[in-house]
Amino acid sequence: MDTSVAPSAKTPENGITANAAPKISVKGVTKVFSSKRGEVTALKDLSLDIRDGEFLVIVGASGCGKSTLLNLVAGFDSATHGEVLLDGRPVTGITPECGMIFQQYALFPWKTVQENVEFGLKMKRMPKSEREERAAKFIELVGLNGFERTYPHHLSGGMKQRVSIARSLANDPQVMLLDEPFAALDAMTRQVLQEQLVRIYEKHRKTIIFITHSIDEALLLSSRIVVMTARPGRIAQEITNDLPHPRNADVQLSERYLELKRHIWSSVQAEVLKSMEVETGQ
Repeated sequence: MDTSVAPSAKTPENGITANAAPKISVKGVTKVFSSKRGEVTALKDLSLDIRDGEFLVIVGASGCGKSTLLNLVAGFDSATHGEVLLDGRPVTGITPECGMIFQQYALFPWKTVQENVEFGLKMKRMPKSEREERAAKFIELVGLNGFERTYPHHLSGGMKQRVSIARSLANDPQVMLLDEPFAALDAMTRQVLQEQLVRIYEKHRKTIIFITHSIDEALLLSSRIVVMTARPGRIAQEITNDLPHPRNADVQLSERYLELKRHIWSSVQAEVLKSMEVETGQ
């Protein structure tokens, strides 16, 4: 793993202390799947620590195991070897401490915005008046006031994703896991939701792991970026994102932004080429 761009002991931008105990620790994880063509090793001996309150973005070639890693952290699946720890405890199944947001919105079509956001709270048997108040708070936070009684089929893609984010936040998870949540959206909506997610992060300081194929998105959102190798997935590089906030047009045109983008693109491109060589047998 390239450690030439290692994080400093403390990032002034967000106050995250690097030498504190990690919120999430992935220790020597290997994940092997069985298929008709035999066994496929998605991840191999992967180790990674994520600090409390960190916004970690993972990029890498298609098929490198990004979503597999996220599923292991969420408890949707288990490692073949190694372990995932949350606050020092092994992740052995789905836990309310982690909230997952997918590319597809996973809303209940027969429930209104309000009912979708309240769903997890209802499962926790929270009193009706309390969950209504809590859901309303997060519906307002994502800018959906006035749509509380609207059903998902009347919402745009961006609005549906806002409902997903509000529902996750209403459940107050310690960790938010986002698997390419904005990939299917148009460029303008994507930018609006990126800015909104940054504001939510700055307000609530959840630990976030975010998967994307977009280097620009990674640079706009993250406090740290991890580049994964071609399959089997390992950590190729860890890069501290020291760009100042707000990451507006001036920042995106700065020499530092372009330097980081070139550096990450070079690393990702190398892994994409390796992946293509493996697929073609060259």
